[in-house]
Amino acid sequence: MRLEKYMEAYGIATLSGIPWTGATIDAEAMVEAINEPMIVLNMGCCFFKKYLARKIREYGLVKKGNFILSSKKRSNIYVDMRRLWSFPKLARIAALLMAAEIKSKVKYATLAGIATGGIPLAAHLSFTLGWPMGYVRPKRKEYGQKRLVEGIDEGAKIVVIDDVSTTGSSILKSIEALEEIGAKPILAATLLDREEGAEKEITSRGIEFISVLRLSDVLGSNEESHARRGVR
Repeated sequence: MRLEKYMEAYGIATLSGIPWTGATIDAEAMVEAINEPMIVLNMGCCFFKKYLARKIREYGLVKKGNFILSSKKRSNIYVDMRRLWSFPKLARIAALLMAAEIKSKVKYATLAGIATGGIPLAAHLSFTLGWPMGYVRPKRKEYGQKRLVEGIDEGAKIVVIDDVSTTGSSILKSIEALEEIGAKPILAATLLDREEGAEKEITSRGIEFISVLRLSDVLGSNEESHARRGVR
């Protein structure tokens, strides 16, 4: 079915009468009207990913400087995905895209957000998919029930959620914490993969890895090359 038929069904007007080329719609208006991830996936996943990557740059989420990442590696590029939630319509696009990617791999599971960036993302995904969610703390709680993992049941199939992955160390620590309580991580999903080894490390544990965007998607070719050299 042509994109125009979907748009007509949901009352979304094109900016011109020509067939859809990727520039004839308002992406944010579309996702505001459509709340089903698989429809977004079928309507033009590539378009929405490119739109998301471009807006991440335009909204200033890509920072240049001298940064130490959570992996302890140094880089001259930092993508501040925690700022994404300051732009609700863009966050909605990200959540719909990620939900579609997850749903194409897993029929049903519990979402486990990694503190801190993965928690609001997991909450968005939980609302979008209608799936339960919990989260993994950065360290064990020192009072109450002294849990490291919250809201996850023993035996539950788990999709581990993080906003940005580098080497995969944070995801792997969370997988270990989940396995310790008897949960079963089956998929790791991140919004942005910096392409620095996370996929290899996670898949070596027998757990599938997916990402909505890669660092190369949000950087120009020159910036990408410079980012990969890092900061010395």
